[in-house]
Amino acid sequence: MVKRYSFYLLLLVTSLPALAQRPKPAAVTSPPADTIYFDRDWERTETLEEVAYARIARHDASGKTVGSVRDYFYPSWKKQGEGKLLSESPDVLTGLCTGWYENGQLNFRGTYVKGQAQADFKSWREDGREIKCRYSTQDALPISTATMHCSNCMHLSRKVFEVDIPEGAVGIMYKLDVRDEGQPPITWTTALSLAGAMSNPATGTMALMSFAASKIDKQTTGGAPTKSTKCHWYITPDAEAAQQFLDTKGYITKPNVCYKAEQNTPTETKSLAIKPGTRRLYVCVNNDNYTTDATATLSVTALVQACQ
Repeated sequence: MVKRYSFYLLLLVTSLPALAQRPKPAAVTSPPADTIYFDRDWERTETLEEVAYARIARHDASGKTVGSVRDYFYPSWKKQGEGKLLSESPDVLTGLCTGWYENGQLNFRGTYVKGQAQADFKSWREDGREIKCRYSTQDALPISTATMHCSNCMHLSRKVFEVDIPEGAVGIMYKLDVRDEGQPPITWTTALSLAGAMSNPATGTMALMSFAASKIDKQTTGGAPTKSTKCHWYITPDAEAAQQFLDTKGYITKPNVCYKAEQNTPTETKSLAIKPGTRRLYVCVNNDNYTTDATATLSVTALVQACQ
């Protein structure tokens, strides 16, 4: 026994230099994971009785998430969602993201770009049946024109277009043309022919809206403006922000309420994804010309989704 003990002791002593020469493991630099709790409306809460979901995420020094974010049902701790976020409050998904029901059945899976689901997106009901969606277009605002007087005039130099959004709309395609007095007039029609794109459910929401926007843009007739107008404009779903625009000489300072804010853009045709449940948008246009009137012409077409 003594000999055997001496052998092990000798082995340990001779091994110590070798151990000392091994490189130390790299320091762990990733930030520790935080656990955040939410109520049923996905509002943060610290009241245990209100907790319905929990999130485990790592954040860098600036507060942005690092790596994958995992959401769980509470108190079962069954996985509810997994993916990466560009930002939180509200969540903006990026990359491949997956969601589950509490019974373990897939809820959705697909790739996101800046919070928008791409053509590979699929969703399922809680019983496992895949949800199939079709799309149609509706005029949310037929062609509407307004004259905005010069900023030094006695008359109002601002216009707020109110756009009623149909139920089930996932986005809009809008054309806004603002040109000064004396510029060539412009006309277009909002009639769309999207049957080919609509027949392919794999096209994707954003692709459909981009296609529709390009169709609207090609329907324009009349001469292009010879100079850019001195006007600025906003698109917002917030009624208070629209009222602030009217009350403060054409500016919106309320934070995080505008989809778009532009300066000196004479004409623009684009698609715009909107938040679920949005039923009204306000397009606010202000004439910044000192002595020249301006005319704003707007049309808005909504892309409506119906799923079964």
